[in-house]
Amino acid sequence: ALDAKREHVGTVGQKITLTLTVAHIVVLDGMYGTNYIFICEDEEKNVVIYKGKSNAIPNKGETTTVVATVKEHGVRDGVKQTVIQRPKAA
Repeated sequence: ALDAKREHVGTVGQKITLTLTVAHIVVLDGMYGTNYIFICEDEEKNVVIYKGKSNAIPNKGETTTVVATVKEHGVRDGVKQTVIQRPKAA
């Protein structure tokens, strides 16, 4: 039921301010160092994803406010999600 209510956040290319709570972190070790996939939720429980190395996103279970650019909107397993890039602490 919750997944059906989730929406995309912002417009692709738009810079937005989000308050995010980290739900899960995936660690990827590769040839060019460690990258992370942060799976977060905003205040309305919409899914927001960040892939990269930024330290603007906190640890699992923590909440922070960031300014980021909307990279793309997608759907995974029937759940709408928004991918952001270049997050900076607000």
